[in-house]
Amino acid sequence: MTALRFTVAAHLRNRLALVLAITFVPTWILVVRACAYGATLHFHEHAAGGIIAASNNRVTQVNSALNAVTVITGFMMFMEAFKSGPLDRRLVLAGFPRRYLMAGRVFALVVVAAVLAVYTAGLLELSWHQDQFGALVLAIFAANTAYGGIGLLLATLLRGELEGFFVIIMLSLMDAALQNPGMNPLANQWGLRYVPMYTASQSAYAASFTHVWPGSYLAGGLVWFIGCAAGGLLIFALRTHSYRRSSTHVGPRQTPANRRRDPVRLRVR
Repeated sequence: MTALRFTVAAHLRNRLALVLAITFVPTWILVVRACAYGATLHFHEHAAGGIIAASNNRVTQVNSALNAVTVITGFMMFMEAFKSGPLDRRLVLAGFPRRYLMAGRVFALVVVAAVLAVYTAGLLELSWHQDQFGALVLAIFAANTAYGGIGLLLATLLRGELEGFFVIIMLSLMDAALQNPGMNPLANQWGLRYVPMYTASQSAYAASFTHVWPGSYLAGGLVWFIGCAAGGLLIFALRTHSYRRSSTHVGPRQTPANRRRDPVRLRVR
């Protein structure tokens, strides 16, 4: 619970992400609703098993909402993991179990992804009635966890906040564009099914415009979440391995003289 409180407190201090979540997602949906043309769009919906017809305006709302909320989720996870790195290392050095820190971070990611999924699906439901509201929540949740996992992994690989922010934005922009039926109605290119938002987008379109349950497509985003989160946590565990050994070392009392003779133990990466 202590690790979870640290993680949640770090998310609550990220006021920019909170403001973006509260204002940017509904604003973006309203702008698309007001500006996108409403002609009927025919596109291949793989999760529904065939070609469906839907308003381009509504399809673009779903696509834009996924784009906005995944950027925010990835940004929140990246910033929390990036900024709390020095504190985590001090906690491990003080003897705090690393497994609790990692479990708290993953649990907080799931909670944030779920809250933002319900919030975004509710905004789309206010725009028009969704055929399968529950499936839409799960589809957005899967997309959020995928980009949350990517944010965790980037926090361990990149050295600057700006780098992580732009990588997440550009990745989500390209991903959302490829999943937009207005630009890619067939969505049958080789390798497309392996990008982070493919299965979540297919599930979201099926939930919004059909009564066909997306089934296994809902779990596709979780594969990205598990892979990226596991990679980020593994790098964190490797980098703090020496700290854990230092915290369990039994030796002479640390004095200024001892610290000068043993600089390696006190080195902070």
